[in-house]
Amino acid sequence: MEEYFEKKILPAITFHDADKAVKVAEAVTEGGLDIMEVPFRTPVAQEAISNIISTFPSIYIGAGTIITTKQVEEAKKAGAKFGLAPGFNPKVVEAAIANELPFIPGVMSPSEVELALEMGCNVQKLFPATQVGGLAMLKALSGPYVHTGLKLIPMGGVSLQNMNDFLNVPIVLAVGGSWLATPQLIDSSNYSQIKMNVIEALKSI
Repeated sequence: MEEYFEKKILPAITFHDADKAVKVAEAVTEGGLDIMEVPFRTPVAQEAISNIISTFPSIYIGAGTIITTKQVEEAKKAGAKFGLAPGFNPKVVEAAIANELPFIPGVMSPSEVELALEMGCNVQKLFPATQVGGLAMLKALSGPYVHTGLKLIPMGGVSLQNMNDFLNVPIVLAVGGSWLATPQLIDSSNYSQIKMNVIEALKSI
């Protein structure tokens, strides 16, 4: 899975209009990224993923906010390359394994880290990152778990201004967030600004 995150950034992009998904994906790819997360927070998420995959089959699309086993099946059917969750639900992870969908559960404590590792999830999402301690929490988790091969993706409170602080922690695989393609930019069809946000973020790493 680490090849998905080679460029160290995972834009989380929520769609309320599936027809805008291809244009947003085009802006992201033109900015230099080949990966994005589409959260299952709206009824059009599955359709948005399918639209993107049909136009840009080489993009690594992650289905986010997967909190039910049904959503795992929907994400797989839509063509998602991997799934993410805000929390750790063993039943959802089991469904992802059964559907051969690489999965990144959300964690916010050592106990959740260990339970997820036991199920084979070596890549996990620290969420909500800043609210549970941010850099201090990441450094604290590095001590007992870095030798396991654990990699974390902090999400929640990550921005252009602080993302390099997170990326400088060795246990961090990538950072994620919604600032690259905000709902306001999508609603106003400001695809050029989305592209520029991606370019700026990649340049700052």
